[in-house]
Amino acid sequence: MNAMERETKRKVIHIAMGFLALLLAIFPRWLAIIFVSAALFFVLVIARPFVWTRGFEAMASRKVDQDSGLLHGPFLYVLMVLILVIFVDLRIAGTVFSIMAFGDGFANIIGSRYGHKIEKLDNRSIEGFIAFTFFAFFSGTIAFLLISNNQYQNVTPWLEILKIPEDIDQIYVIFCCFLVSLIAALIELLTGHLVNDNISVPVISGTLLTIFLML
Repeated sequence: MNAMERETKRKVIHIAMGFLALLLAIFPRWLAIIFVSAALFFVLVIARPFVWTRGFEAMASRKVDQDSGLLHGPFLYVLMVLILVIFVDLRIAGTVFSIMAFGDGFANIIGSRYGHKIEKLDNRSIEGFIAFTFFAFFSGTIAFLLISNNQYQNVTPWLEILKIPEDIDQIYVIFCCFLVSLIAALIELLTGHLVNDNISVPVISGTLLTIFLML
């Protein structure tokens, strides 16, 4: 399996994980935390070259992973999701999770196969940028609206002040999801070669959604 095939396989798993964001519509927060913690345990303990060699080799598409014996991308990805489900309103957590999974995942797959590479931006492409924006917006909007209708308390007691108003306009939500997806795609395009997008995308997306929808 060559490097491109490993990277594509990794991104397919990256995207598949995104469907779990929709489970936040039915999971109570405590169960979501347990589930994501188990995923983090899997990355840190199981998916290692000295434990599950074949699995690690299949997902270790980057040299830093192979040199360190740790899947850095998946580790940061799951860690950021865990931080979101612990500390953030679940509607925002699910939206950001979706943006990370579907936006970044499809940007990589479409950009690497069909994109016109921009060498100065570590071979990122306009096609990947468009794919990021579309899939992040579509999945993020669905996640927010579905989770908005769940039966569980969406905000941690210590962040009650940041609770999203229940009567927030859906058109405004859709506009916010599009704007945040567009900005996240721009950040990934322009700085992805400098900062790991598993950090930059959730931090920026979560911060903007908090500002737009809560404050």
